[in-house]
Amino acid sequence: MKLFRYIKYFFRKRLKIPSDFAYNTIKDLHYSVSDKNISNYNEVTSIFSVENNQDFIHPLFFTQISWKIIKNLNEFLEEKINPDILNTIVHQSEHIKIHTYKKKFSNLNVKSEITEISKHKKGTKLFIKFEYYSKNIHIATEYSSGILFGVKLTGENIITKKNFQTENINTEAVWIKSIKIDEKLPYEYAKKANIDAPIHTNPKFAKSIGLKGIVLQGTCTFAKAISLIVAEEFNNDFSKIKEVYARFTNIVYPYNELNLRLLKLDEKIANFDIINTKGKKVLKGGTITLK
Repeated sequence: MKLFRYIKYFFRKRLKIPSDFAYNTIKDLHYSVSDKNISNYNEVTSIFSVENNQDFIHPLFFTQISWKIIKNLNEFLEEKINPDILNTIVHQSEHIKIHTYKKKFSNLNVKSEITEISKHKKGTKLFIKFEYYSKNIHIATEYSSGILFGVKLTGENIITKKNFQTENINTEAVWIKSIKIDEKLPYEYAKKANIDAPIHTNPKFAKSIGLKGIVLQGTCTFAKAISLIVAEEFNNDFSKIKEVYARFTNIVYPYNELNLRLLKLDEKIANFDIINTKGKKVLKGGTITLK
């Protein structure tokens, strides 16, 4: 069976994307935020029971909004592309800057642009920037990257923004905490965070592309890590966060246990990574920058 999949992959029709795709215009998204949206996200990404979970905004909350654009990208593009290309995207990294911390906002205007398209050993790397505004107040900026798996870039790399640089830390952990991944979590996160794709909630589809089963959303792993660090070190005060970053490096299957390692902590920054039971890193370069 595996040999058949390899042969099928080797002789597949190669998808291609031109480098001038970077100049494609993305339409604005007008998004209405409810207290229920906020409380649902905070609930599904919390580590401990949190009272008044409408009283703070988790920095990863914005990913459920950008996902509406990424998932339906052709609906927002001025010039449509082959939808088969969009089905190949694999989330690689998240970088979010908080400009104005607000506990509540009802409406957001999201402006998006492609900031990088470049060649990658597994296909084509794509960066999209999302700017969030509420009544002309700049709330946040998100940079989301993904790999268009197996898609060939025709033309030169186009990069308009320098990527976030993380510190390479080789030291003993300050502390290590366990994060248990329940078998139902991908479904719960899909429902409450509105971040869903077949590999997360359709076991038959996941197995059809060579996975052992459904996998957990990377943003869920990242969000739970932030929640645990904020609970342990910052008295659940999310308003202290200025910036967060992480790179997703391995698949996380549900009914699993992960180890969050806090590698560095000072007045301005917390660095961390996450490893699975086999010792492999599933998240690298984890960074929380403080105000």
